[in-house]
Amino acid sequence: MNRGDRMAEQNMDRKVKPKKKFKGQERLVSVLKAVCVVSVLLILVVIAANRFGNITFSSVGDYFDTVISGAKRGDGYPYYFESTGVRNVIPIGSDLFVIGDDTAFSLDATARRFGEHQHTFSSPVAKSVGGRVLLLDVGENSYRVLSKTKILLEEQSPQKLLTGAIGKDGTLAIASRGENSQSKLTVYNKSHKEIFVWNCASENIIAAAVADSGKRAAVSVVGAKDGSLYSKVYIFDFSYNEPIVSFSYDTAVSGLSFLSGNRLLLTGKNIFTVIEDKSPVLEEDLSLNTLSCVYTDDSGCTVASLSKYGSSASKIIRCYDRKGVLQFETEIAESIKGVSCDASYVSVLTDRYLYSLDRNGEQVGRSAVDDDCIRPYTDGKNTYVYAVSGIKCYKTTVVEETPSTQPA
Repeated sequence: MNRGDRMAEQNMDRKVKPKKKFKGQERLVSVLKAVCVVSVLLILVVIAANRFGNITFSSVGDYFDTVISGAKRGDGYPYYFESTGVRNVIPIGSDLFVIGDDTAFSLDATARRFGEHQHTFSSPVAKSVGGRVLLLDVGENSYRVLSKTKILLEEQSPQKLLTGAIGKDGTLAIASRGENSQSKLTVYNKSHKEIFVWNCASENIIAAAVADSGKRAAVSVVGAKDGSLYSKVYIFDFSYNEPIVSFSYDTAVSGLSFLSGNRLLLTGKNIFTVIEDKSPVLEEDLSLNTLSCVYTDDSGCTVASLSKYGSSASKIIRCYDRKGVLQFETEIAESIKGVSCDASYVSVLTDRYLYSLDRNGEQVGRSAVDDDCIRPYTDGKNTYVYAVSGIKCYKTTVVEETPSTQPA
């Protein structure tokens, strides 16, 4: 190599080295930008949590716990219970929450079991909304609030528990026996600070609900007079000490659900009524058709099954939007075990089939089911069915005669 070639090579080296340094700087800038973006997103989430109340620090932490552990996968559905000691299965966000005799845990879309916790509740009853569960030991004193991965709150009520409810912002409504009354409602904010107490002199509270705003609650009570059962529904605004309105019925109102805004859905064997502010805006005539089952999802969408003329073999399916406005009505000439819905689909479980309907009432899926199936839960493209033996997963919009073994 002559002198000219060596000088040319050295010049090339001098030109290349700064480029390598520049590329290293680019990588550093890219990493810093990514960190900044994540930091900004976290700040926005925290601001939203404080401003709107529907997101809490615990739910944010739960989200990241789930993301971090999301790389792990389960063995897929069906998921079979290890024992027959399962009390109930309910949805918790997009996953499932299983309550056993002495344990509770979550299952994701791959049937991965996580967030397992032991309990000693003799009569566990669970209420779920917004990715959190209120777990009550009815007839005893203990209750918990759980996310998918952890216990957020564990408390003891001074009196025996009757029922309860949890709002999207974490507000708790706890109904218990009263100290100097038949029953009592105690409401706590998301920091578990007592914000409202109401004593019910002579009736028992059997159902409760909390509005999305965290500023209102409702209870249903039952009593007896002259040998006849009666029921009353009270609606509370926490700015006032007493109910802002009440409604009386000669049959039990067993279900309460707040829909969009302050609209309240009342359900019972012969009751399907939506109340806004202080007046009913919908009162279905159930003089001929009795309500057999009803389901309201986190967004307030509702599906109800009615026994046509009291028949167990002929059912009417009605679907309502978030405001309680009827979207469609259809009939199924089969006995119905349970119904479910989300923003897109309605699921109907019968003795033989799981039917999927869209929001226009058109059938978009059907799957054969086993005899031990109890209740469906719709989550977009998959519908889970809680059965005696375990949990099975079916593709929502597929027509098949045999159960699906894996989610899509």
